[in-house]
Amino acid sequence: MNTLGADTSLGLRNTLSAHTLQELIGWLKKGTFKPGSKLPSQNELIEQLGVSRTGIREALQAMAALNLIEIRPGLGCFVTKVSPEYIINADVLALLLEKEAILEIIETRKIVEAGIAALAAERATEEDFWLMEDVLARVEKAIERGESVSSVAAEFHWALAKATHNCVLAKLVRSFNQLMIKAGDLLETSVEDLVAFKQHELTSHRELYEVIREGDPHKALQAMAQHISYSEGLIVEAFKNAEGVEQ
Repeated sequence: MNTLGADTSLGLRNTLSAHTLQELIGWLKKGTFKPGSKLPSQNELIEQLGVSRTGIREALQAMAALNLIEIRPGLGCFVTKVSPEYIINADVLALLLEKEAILEIIETRKIVEAGIAALAAERATEEDFWLMEDVLARVEKAIERGESVSSVAAEFHWALAKATHNCVLAKLVRSFNQLMIKAGDLLETSVEDLVAFKQHELTSHRELYEVIREGDPHKALQAMAQHISYSEGLIVEAFKNAEGVEQ
């Protein structure tokens, strides 16, 4: 049985709704609300979580789409009787509700970050390269410690955007980062060889760095486009695998 059924198209319109969803799922993981129990009312959730009514409503609808709660009109929201393993995987399934946004961001990145790479090849200073080198060193350290590399790898793209010396581009890439980190986390839970995946992340970002240092805008543009296209393929495959998880 497909875990999302007919509701896979449901999306979360803003990061506050997504954050609220993760918070509510966390309650289920911790056992704050047991199967069959009733969640606090929308007004109580608004007060407890400091989120708008729209954000609460969207998060609750997302939980219902994930079969984590049942919304009973006039009565409230009740936790469904699902296995602990399903609740543990719910954060991955919740990411599927942001699938459309993530894929649109990847499409945008192909256009924007390719241009960023070209500009950085022209404008980057030694200080900019030091920042990139620092990020690469942190990726390497994360691998050595067996830690996630997704958040650190995202910082490389921000460092590259800063090297354009265009603050709008830097802010734009920063706005991408949170969802791309989530996509990276999904990859780290789905790839067959996690060690090889992390090593490729380090190698591919080092190669980008070297291309930028060469100062050839056209070559930098092509390298970034290829880098993002490769990541896109992995993410699309990870989504397919996650959608195949059964309750």
